[in-house]
Amino acid sequence: MKELEKHIQKRRSLCFLDLEGTQFSHEMIAIGAVKVDLAKDMTIKKFHKGFYTLVKAKNKIGKVVTDLTHITEDMTKKDGVSFRVAINELKKYLGINFTKTLFVTFGSHDLRILSQSLAYNLDANTDDVHLMIKHSFDLSDFISSFVKDENGNTYSLANMLKVFNVDFKGTQHNAYADALNLAYLYDAMLHNKAIMKVEYKKVLQKMRHLPSPIHQVIEKLTSGESVSSEDFDKFVSDSLE
Repeated sequence: MKELEKHIQKRRSLCFLDLEGTQFSHEMIAIGAVKVDLAKDMTIKKFHKGFYTLVKAKNKIGKVVTDLTHITEDMTKKDGVSFRVAINELKKYLGINFTKTLFVTFGSHDLRILSQSLAYNLDANTDDVHLMIKHSFDLSDFISSFVKDENGNTYSLANMLKVFNVDFKGTQHNAYADALNLAYLYDAMLHNKAIMKVEYKKVLQKMRHLPSPIHQVIEKLTSGESVSSEDFDKFVSDSLE
């Protein structure tokens, strides 16, 4: 996919990242990551062993977050590490590729958690955190340009996986499980272009704006040419190449 190439930029590794944060201060309380190696066609050729740790926050977790993630104050106090240590351990996990890695998230909230956590932890490596934010890629935002629900809204991670006939593996809102399933979604997206095409057609039919395939149809019609369903199908296919 040409649009995806603009984000991957010939990288040979990605880090799928998920963070859980406190209810009010949005500080990190858990981090999950999965490093993958990419083939030349951007598909995943190798999954590395994942990374996960609990993180101690300066402020309370909050009942809503505890109910959602099952992470308690006692758990982070007993098994959690500081934000500074968590980032350092993630950096070790990624190794020499850290500065060249693209951090793939599902939504923008993970970046907010990084920023808020840095604000509460001045001893953390500012450059490393800023690099992660700068080298991030929101897969939810990207894929929702092609796949939306019936009301034009963005799917959740679990429901987006269902579109591609993939079941969520593990427990939702566990940072490691979410990161791993995000990698599965990326992989499914690239291996199921037929599904992408069907879903993209649905999106195009409901859009008020005019993406490339629609522009091509209009250009032909305004030039006095007829447009068949086969022509439209080709325009959609070309836009996904």
